[in-house]
Amino acid sequence: MLSDAVLRRLDRLQLFYPANARGGAGGMRRSRALGSSVEFSDFREYVPGDDIRRVDWNAYARFDRLYLKLFMEEQETTLFVLLDASASMAGGGKWEAARAIAEALCYLALRAGDRVCFACLRGAETLESPLFAGRAAYEKASAFLDGVHPAGRTRLGEGGAAVRVRGARGMAVVLSDLFSEDDWTRCPTRLLYARRQTALVHILAREELEPDVSGAVRLADSETGEKIDLLAGGEALRAYRRALAEFLARSQDWCHKHAVRYAQVAADEDLLAALLGPLTRAGMIRSRV
Repeated sequence: MLSDAVLRRLDRLQLFYPANARGGAGGMRRSRALGSSVEFSDFREYVPGDDIRRVDWNAYARFDRLYLKLFMEEQETTLFVLLDASASMAGGGKWEAARAIAEALCYLALRAGDRVCFACLRGAETLESPLFAGRAAYEKASAFLDGVHPAGRTRLGEGGAAVRVRGARGMAVVLSDLFSEDDWTRCPTRLLYARRQTALVHILAREELEPDVSGAVRLADSETGEKIDLLAGGEALRAYRRALAEFLARSQDWCHKHAVRYAQVAADEDLLAALLGPLTRAGMIRSRV
């Protein structure tokens, strides 16, 4: 769980949703197209964490169940966070960075009255959280991530394309190193088809961004165990840097072409620096006014 000092700093920030983000109802996100916030729309069943002030007590007296009044303009949205929990994320502090960013985004969403759901892709399995609602749910959300440990091979495209996208429409964020055996773009494409405003946080270890090796080295694939021997020197490092630059450029270009917000983060970067730097520049976070 994030420290109290970090949470206090997060209280100065907020998630940035596009003006036309729409969800179910009852939250704090507004949609310009739907009229007055006092215009009644519908009911839905109460879940723990919802604002008790919205309970319709007349409906409770009739049906012996709790229902919320829904209004047209005040719209609830869901933050859907998809984390790459494959073995490649275990090294270089990448999983720790992904988890910290996911927790920070979760805290901001819950504080704003929105719901949060996690999906962790780990090898052939997908670990799904319940829908979290209300500020008090932050600790439960953190505990869910506590129980996830990276393992297995990355198939971000296959897993992401099949993931169950739950909750009202809103923002979806993918956290991954994008070292996938298959076409990773199928993952954000699935989220776009689910009508989510989609963002990608590309997390790489410092040694992946700036390798500091020389001489004869043996490299092992963290997911397959395959080993290769090479002589790390000037030409090998130059070739690696060219390949890395092309990989990053292709990733960013695809995101820009498909209206997916893109942020590249070094795993050893301070959490608040990442939020205030790459994620703010990508339009995911902004200061509260």
